Amino acid sequence: MKAGSTTNRQTVARQSTKQSLVATQANDHKITYSDMAGNKVDLSISSIKQYICPSANISDSEAYMFLTLCQFNGLNPFLRDAYCIKYGSDPAAMIVSKSALMKRAQKNPKYKGIKSGVIVLNQNHDVIERNGEFYLPDEELVAAWAKVFVDGYVEPVYTSVNLREYIKTKDGKPTGKWRDSPATMLVKVAEAHALREAFPADLGGLYNAEEMGYEEVEATAAPIIPNNADVQDVAYTDLTTGEVVEPDDVTDSFFDQEE
Repeated sequence: MKAGSTTNRQTVARQSTKQSLVATQANDHKITYSDMAGNKVDLSISSIKQYICPSANISDSEAYMFLTLCQFNGLNPFLRDAYCIKYGSDPAAMIVSKSALMKRAQKNPKYKGIKSGVIVLNQNHDVIERNGEFYLPDEELVAAWAKVFVDGYVEPVYTSVNLREYIKTKDGKPTGKWRDSPATMLVKVAEAHALREAFPADLGGLYNAEEMGYEEVEATAAPIIPNNADVQDVAYTDLTTGEVVEPDDVTDSFFDQEE
């Protein structure tokens, strides 16, 4: 009885998935554009929902917004330039990788480099600004800073960000990479702020995972399947359950949808 009930639920789930895919494909919007490296990208609402963000129930309008974000900014989601994340009924978050932000900044001829580091409080309560992400065990990390050098500017574009505004916690304690590598996480936020302020026309509206309250590990959890990829090589983390879906499971679910 239990086995039969499980089989029935699987059949209903597969039928629901097929109906959803058919409905999406009937109103599918497909585009072809070039990414920042000149690679041809074929993207559609159905490919976003099936490959880029398969573990979250994003709507067609959210998929379309993600599609237009990628097209306008030359981002290639198959190369992990951008991600689409959604939890439950919350609106989908459109997130850009740190490398994509850097690539867009570097394409601007006025970009002349970036420096970043941490701001710590020592035992004497002195505030110290330091290059890089290193700080001593007896020092308290309180902030991070970044400077972007722009040709023609008298001073570099400088920003600093407070740890308390971005650290991700659970029950009052830091979690994930904010627990293990807080300096690395906070410096990423500072760099993104500085790059956007230096080049608003190129980077305005583009935010990385750390700024949006996610970790890039979460952002890269969805399976990314380019046109020439082998589906059997794909594995990902189901963002709704936290479980790692192994390649065989992905293959089964993928071909189940095609039946």
